Amino acid sequence: MAVTIEIEIAEIALIGFGVIDRERVRAALVAELSRLLAEEGIPAGLSSAGAIETLDSGAFRLAPGVRPERIGQQIALALYRGWQ
Repeated sequence: MAVTIEIEIAEIALIGFGVIDRERVRAALVAELSRLLAEEGIPAGLSSAGAIETLDSGAFRLAPGVRPERIGQQIALALYRGWQ
């Protein structure tokens, strides 16, 4: 049986970052989150949660000069782990 989920991310707080290409971050986040859900499955915390108003997925460290695509991937991974 196929499961359909809809995820809407209204806002992401990127504290401590200089000027970055937010569209590239967003695109990488969507791609990585889609990949994680397809390959790893829907986390238990997400499949039974209904609407989640806020999710604090914690902090992570990135090397200076990291590309926006890597930032998006890291955010997706933090979100995915936060749903477990």
